[in-house]
Amino acid sequence: MACLSCMKTYPVPAMDVPRSCSESRHGAVGWRQWGLAGVLAILAFGIGLVFAPGGLRFDAADPAAERHLVRFSAAEANEREAYRWSERGAAMRLFGLTRRPLIVDLRMTSPRPAGAAPAEIRFALGSWHSNAFIIEGDWRRYQALLPPRPGAPDLRLETRTFRPAKESDKRDLGAALNRVAIFPADGLTPPIGAIATLGMVRAIILLLLPIALFAATSRTEPRTAPWIAVVGGAVLLAVAVAHPVDAVALLPDLWLIPVGTAVSAAIFFGAQPHLTPMLVFLRHALASDAARLAAVLVVAAIQGMVFLALVPPWQHYDEPAHFEFAWLLAFHPSWPAVGTVNPAIAWIGGEGRALSHLPTYHLLVSLPLRLTDGWSVIDQLYLARVVSLALFIATIAILGGIARTLFSVGHPMRWLLPLVAALIPPFADIMTAVNNDVGAIMAFSLFLWSVVHILVLGWSARRAAWMIGAALLAAAMKNVTLIAVPLAAVVLFIAWGIRQRWRWRRLVGLLAALVTGVLAFSLAWSDPAAWYRYGGVSGDGAARVALSDAPHGRHAFRLAAGFSPYEVSGLSAPLALADLPVIAGGPVTIGAWVWASRATTAAGPIILYNDLTPELRTITMASVDVDVQPRFVVWTFDAPPVMRTMQVLMPAPTPMNGEPPVTFFFDGLVVVQGKYPAHTPPQLNDAATAGHWNGQTVTNLVRNGSAEHGWLYLRPMIDSAAWPLVRRSPSRVLTSLLDFERTGPIVLFNVVPDLTFRSLMTFGWGEVEPEDRVWRNVLPIMMLALLLGFARAVVANAGHASPRRVAVAVFAFVGLLLWTNAALRILPALVAQPAPFPRYGFPAIAPLALVIAAGWLAWWPMHRRATGAAALVIAMLMVNALAYATMWWRWYV
Repeated sequence: MACLSCMKTYPVPAMDVPRSCSESRHGAVGWRQWGLAGVLAILAFGIGLVFAPGGLRFDAADPAAERHLVRFSAAEANEREAYRWSERGAAMRLFGLTRRPLIVDLRMTSPRPAGAAPAEIRFALGSWHSNAFIIEGDWRRYQALLPPRPGAPDLRLETRTFRPAKESDKRDLGAALNRVAIFPADGLTPPIGAIATLGMVRAIILLLLPIALFAATSRTEPRTAPWIAVVGGAVLLAVAVAHPVDAVALLPDLWLIPVGTAVSAAIFFGAQPHLTPMLVFLRHALASDAARLAAVLVVAAIQGMVFLALVPPWQHYDEPAHFEFAWLLAFHPSWPAVGTVNPAIAWIGGEGRALSHLPTYHLLVSLPLRLTDGWSVIDQLYLARVVSLALFIATIAILGGIARTLFSVGHPMRWLLPLVAALIPPFADIMTAVNNDVGAIMAFSLFLWSVVHILVLGWSARRAAWMIGAALLAAAMKNVTLIAVPLAAVVLFIAWGIRQRWRWRRLVGLLAALVTGVLAFSLAWSDPAAWYRYGGVSGDGAARVALSDAPHGRHAFRLAAGFSPYEVSGLSAPLALADLPVIAGGPVTIGAWVWASRATTAAGPIILYNDLTPELRTITMASVDVDVQPRFVVWTFDAPPVMRTMQVLMPAPTPMNGEPPVTFFFDGLVVVQGKYPAHTPPQLNDAATAGHWNGQTVTNLVRNGSAEHGWLYLRPMIDSAAWPLVRRSPSRVLTSLLDFERTGPIVLFNVVPDLTFRSLMTFGWGEVEPEDRVWRNVLPIMMLALLLGFARAVVANAGHASPRRVAVAVFAFVGLLLWTNAALRILPALVAQPAPFPRYGFPAIAPLALVIAAGWLAWWPMHRRATGAAALVIAMLMVNALAYATMWWRWYV
């Protein structure tokens, strides 16, 4: 009788499944051998449990204690005791033990010099803190009962420190620790307690490890290799279970995902000959792309419902404000303008923050809310989240349409792309929130589908109308997706050119000419380099002018009168972050040659700075009288003791009704540490970067202080027109892009890694993330590897510019544009900014999912791509398990 894998009814192409009955039996071990391997694993697990200890004990001076002691000094000893001193920030790593309630027994002392403060100490575990108590000067035992904190492996010893009397000893010491004993207080027997310490996921992975080693070697020679592997794995398993704390230390939560993925992939690899009938059945059940997409939509629905239920009310980003807007549209007697307050909803803390947003999404959410009169606000919130959940599922379906358009029938990317998107935890988090980002993401995904559709299938009036409608819908959802409108115009131009059979050289040339024309219309030259425009300064042209009689060099700053409803007008120079600690808390002198087009009073400089709070603070200098002749003026102020950012802003004149316009000029501006007189102007070098003042060498803390260097600027009329749409200054963003010396390191080394991490592993308002900080380094490296894999796949498939290749190129370019915008949202980075938000990049979730899926598969051999796809899905499921555990611990434990 022919086996199922041989039947033509159920073909098995492109899978790591044997293609014939003989292949399925060759080199495969039987189920009895698999069962025996499983029995060996269970026996090893049981033997390890028998020898598992009931707690943890160690001497502080033991070299092995270094695994547990953080920020403790080297071991010391006297004639009676061996010990280690805790230092500032000391902690004890208890690893998996913190999953259980614990009794901590520490033998400590803290003899101190005369006059030193008592050794007050508090224990801290996660968000829990003990009461403070005093450690005496002789050796005593101190005990504390710790609550379970699964996500917090470190017991922090918050001790008041002192400096030893010995002058050469610069340590900040807390308490001397001699012996540590940890006893679980949950009443579990040692074997059950060992499983609790390991955690269920780690225990399962360890139990499957011998079976995975058996599976990985089951199709190799010699035939004894699987048994050697399973015995070695069983010994390793028994040792790990017998030492659960050490097992958690050696296999931390960070490594559960790759190790679990490898174990699952190995078992799948070894079991394939036996799974062939089931795989063939699944292939038959999911034979069509439509069936596979339906399965993905079921996964998306389950994922969405988990996040909808798991995240507590108001814990999504800005959810109170957006729900308030939708609620007011449903129940307020009139249209809710900015400033509208309704006592029935004010308690949630929306504060009207969303009332200035585009209302399309909120109108959609308000429709079912109109039917809920009499419901509690919390019940209404969850109904609003259900609307977002429906949009989430619709977005995944749209991504399935994109994949169907880009890839041929039967291609695995048709189901893998939407599945990867559905399994990105922060994406599911924002898509089940009450937030207009949900509508923007859905609408922009629809627009992307129309883009690839018209490029692959060709121009038609219906497809063009679809694209225009989707672009307008995206623009109506949120300002971040306004970019869909100009992108639609460009794509329509490309599609029309393809229809007219234009050569690519002609098409690219016309696009380049169009872009050049737009840039020439929008940009101009001769603003002072490294200086940033505020408000309506010099709305009639450049803020830099060439003067033959300039006090320093051949150029000067020109500040024509201007007004802005959004902010003060002027030119600003940011100080380097490295200079702020140098000048903090001390005097700073600002000097400049100043004059005006007529005699007037000019406002003095304004110091803009951030301390440890997010608010922008100011120090305003005194006004000065100026006339048409340059004179040197000095202002002195005391720098704040703590600064995160600082700018020196030179205000522009304010237009006055009934008075002729006035232009303010300044040149040779210096900002230096210390106090200097006005009667002796400094002698600066040509670039005004350094010089001598009052007999002392000085370094100018601002760049281009004499306006000798110029660069591009955005025409003021473009800046003022775009401001209401983008709600920030496009002019300063452009300047910050040109100012790569300052902003480049911030974006490349701070923002991009942080944005990558947050796109894959932060939740709520952005503050919920895994405790293990290693994720912040690992995820950006992994994403870089995926990008390289995607580039490798693109190069490998490069060739004739077919419609699908053109569509993929445009699709990837739009994704790059959106994610670049998300990374550059922190610009101009003149003030302290919040962390980058991935929600600004999630409208391009489809390109991100393509990079992850294609980049991952590109590193797998062609005949192992199915195993690679399975490994990716398993890895993402484990990432979601970590996400669920992180949120559960953060909000419910």
